[in-house]
Amino acid sequence: MTAAERRHSHAVGTVHKGDRPLTTIDQWPRRDIHWKDGYSAKENARAWIDAAPSLQPDIAQILAACRGIGPLRQWRAEPEARVAIDTYPGPPNIDLLLVAEDDYGPVVIAIEAKADETFGQTLDQRARAAARASKPSSKVVDRIGDLLDRFGLDIKQPHVPQLRYQLLTATAAVLTEAAHRSSERAVLIVHEFVTPSTHPERRKRNAAALDLFLATALDRQGHLSPGDVTDPILLMKGPPTLYVGKARTVVPAAPTETWHREGG
Repeated sequence: MTAAERRHSHAVGTVHKGDRPLTTIDQWPRRDIHWKDGYSAKENARAWIDAAPSLQPDIAQILAACRGIGPLRQWRAEPEARVAIDTYPGPPNIDLLLVAEDDYGPVVIAIEAKADETFGQTLDQRARAAARASKPSSKVVDRIGDLLDRFGLDIKQPHVPQLRYQLLTATAAVLTEAAHRSSERAVLIVHEFVTPSTHPERRKRNAAALDLFLATALDRQGHLSPGDVTDPILLMKGPPTLYVGKARTVVPAAPTETWHREGG
């Protein structure tokens, strides 16, 4: 652990859902079929409950690597946080919303936890599914249009239809929440959990989807490896400054446990 990582790991914080502190994994909000050993929802909960009141160490490593973010003094996390990015119903759900503070003020971090689950549908798949549903109340196509405008994209551009909807909404959410909290710094972290039930090919698929998003939506070329974070990104519509990082936690099998994973 570097000196910067040690300084971040000393920051003390709490995990809450609303006004209720979460101190055990049984208190964590659950999402039906995703609440299983080896799946990201449960592994993310375990990682934060085990680490608190310290920062989860793999997340601390990413924050320590962000230029412009100093040693954190304190933090507060909320799992399954909904952040309104527009006026349409159904705001994005963030796996863990982390609000921290250093000497320069607040820092807002959105953490998307993945074992080898996808980042949701592509923009093309999402729009086609919405068109087939033909629900008058559905605003998915409108939201996609707003997201494209926000990131300066055109659906007719190469690769744009293949962008994963969840990466766009998560980025929009952390930028919106940072602006709401008067924070000039926003961080999106993909936290990958490698468990005995995950498949290397599915993790490679997710890595390629993240790299495509960075190159196409944020003009950052290259591969983002675990432990890496981008240089500060200032989007066309101005502050806050955005960082995108990737953390990885390796989860060993319990000695008496038989791992199984369905589909994916």
